[in-house]
Amino acid sequence: MAVADPTTLTLVRGSTALTRINQDKFTSTFRFNDATSKVEMNVRHSSVTREGVIYDRHNIELLETIYATSTVAQLTRKCYLVFEQPSSDVSIVNVTGLLTGLTAGTNALLTKLMNWES
Repeated sequence: MAVADPTTLTLVRGSTALTRINQDKFTSTFRFNDATSKVEMNVRHSSVTREGVIYDRHNIELLETIYATSTVAQLTRKCYLVFEQPSSDVSIVNVTGLLTGLTAGTNALLTKLMNWES
């Protein structure tokens, strides 16, 4: 049974609506599937205590599978982001700064990263 709260991502295919298909405590799974591909996004939250400080850990993972055709083999792409900070610190400045920097302008920093330049 699908759970409310869909999300939409802009991918190569364009705007892609993912439906939340599962939610268990601190984990959600979102999915889109058609005849040519499947997109799955997993969101996980956990906490860990180090030296008496509780850290919240947030993990978001995106998997895209392009199905095989008669001329092209199946392809799977995976990317994820993990950030961790004390649970009392709700600042998103560093995560926002990293994502903005990676995609600024013409995605220059991300392109360098993909080309092993940084």
